[in-house]
Amino acid sequence: MVYSLPPTPPPPLNALWRPNTTGPEPDRDDRELIRQYAGWPASRVNIHNLTVAMNDMAIASEAAVLQVQSWIDEAFDLEADWAGKVADGTAHLGNVKRYKGPAPGVAVTRDNSLRKADVLEWDTSLLTVETEAGGSEGMAGPVLASRIASLHSKILRALGIKPYTDSGSGRLIRS
Repeated sequence: MVYSLPPTPPPPLNALWRPNTTGPEPDRDDRELIRQYAGWPASRVNIHNLTVAMNDMAIASEAAVLQVQSWIDEAFDLEADWAGKVADGTAHLGNVKRYKGPAPGVAVTRDNSLRKADVLEWDTSLLTVETEAGGSEGMAGPVLASRIASLHSKILRALGIKPYTDSGSGRLIRS
């Protein structure tokens, strides 16, 4: 397959969009996050087309840019929160209705399980973990994933972008 490259590098991104910076949130590069949401490879053609679409939106409506940025921020924060729960071992707790047992990630020692000072008896219930699945309150993982996918979809639709698929390629949708 032959790709036609644009004759020049991508145009500069409109100042309304947040570029990659070294500020307090260097990961909030709007163009790169949108490219990732679309699943587009980081090629010159894709960066050029995405920059043009983003610039078109910025020229058309500052409010639309701010709305898309709020969706990017929400998706970014939800993904970061979930990654933190995976890292500390508590992600599975959002998928259960009831949990009984020691706190995940906390080491159970003999000092924690000692019941009586006079008699040496160990609390073996600390070694048991019980969970009960079911109910809408036990669906945090799927609900969170659905919300993030919905935000990504809104962002792509607002810019007129189709995501990359295994059966084809991503592209701009223009009327």
